[in-house]
Amino acid sequence: MNIQPYMMVFTNKLLPFFFAIVGFGLLITVHEFGHFIFCKIFRIDTPTFSIGMGPAIYKKKIGNTNFTLAAIPLGGYVEIAGQAEVGQGKQKLAKDMSNRSFAVKPYWQKAFVILGGVIFNFLFAYLVFSILFMVGIPKQKGSLIVNSIVENSAAAKYGLQKNDKIISINNKAISSEPDKMIVEMQTILLKELSDNPDKEVNLLITRNGQEKELKIKLGSKKEGGKKIGSLGAMLEPQLTPIKGEYQRYSFFKAIGRGIGATNNLIVQMLYGLKILFQQRSLKGAGGPIMIISKTFESAQKGFSTLFIFLAIISINLAIINLLPIGALDGGQFLFVTIEAIIRRQIPEVIKLAINLTSWVLLISLILYLSFRDIVRIFNGMK
Repeated sequence: MNIQPYMMVFTNKLLPFFFAIVGFGLLITVHEFGHFIFCKIFRIDTPTFSIGMGPAIYKKKIGNTNFTLAAIPLGGYVEIAGQAEVGQGKQKLAKDMSNRSFAVKPYWQKAFVILGGVIFNFLFAYLVFSILFMVGIPKQKGSLIVNSIVENSAAAKYGLQKNDKIISINNKAISSEPDKMIVEMQTILLKELSDNPDKEVNLLITRNGQEKELKIKLGSKKEGGKKIGSLGAMLEPQLTPIKGEYQRYSFFKAIGRGIGATNNLIVQMLYGLKILFQQRSLKGAGGPIMIISKTFESAQKGFSTLFIFLAIISINLAIINLLPIGALDGGQFLFVTIEAIIRRQIPEVIKLAINLTSWVLLISLILYLSFRDIVRIFNGMK
């Protein structure tokens, strides 16, 4: 019996999928550990620390905390004494007012507890990039992969195809630096495409391993009352590791590069969030299924690529959690800030109404993005 095909499936599919799930769970654990550790520092009781949602598949009580691993690896929570939150079970200590309750702690301690997850998500990214620059970050080639083509667009007319990789636009190469790639891509797309309606652009692409040059006369469309250039293709930045080539730095240089890379990504993601709000569109957003899918793709390329992707997702989680929405850390931070200013508690019924509403909206958004992710994945298989 030839077991080689089965071993290929295991190493190329099952093992990367396992590491993708573990990696996604690691980010949740890092975030929730941030809340947990600040609770311990400030002597606040934590009855439950759960990784995942839904039915528990493993439980162990250590000290006063029940550590739980749940079946669905798409979330997690730390139950905090003196703080009632939606989706955390019975919460027997939600009304606790003892000296080990969140409710009686000073504002600055509450702020650290609530923002602990965000802080640890950022620290995870700083640590990952610093370590990778130290042990050797893979050299990579940057490109823009064509995810889809709009019918009757300039891209369709001049022969651009789905899965083509764009290496350069008007002789401006796509950056191979993971921390610079997104912002450079945005700059190139803006200056070379959006600002040039009806102009000809030169694209250097690779198709089936062969380089090819395309000259495309851009179309145009109106956006915000302004005429802009239109290529008619959905593009996504992609880094392809160069096999066996690594770039290593000394200890202090690696830390400097790690901090710089993380800071650049934070700025880029804030810029991307600003664009989403300005355009009032979820066109470039992905849900949990797409995140796991991309994590799986990264795991197939090796541990370095996987951890780069996890660091990027960790920064995304931190920034999204800072939004002032009741279901997120930013919303909870807003509540305690208002309470510190007005020197009294916001009525529980108001907080509960805001939290429930925001949870319904958030879950609806996740379901919508998940549906879009599934459609996008299946369309990509055609």
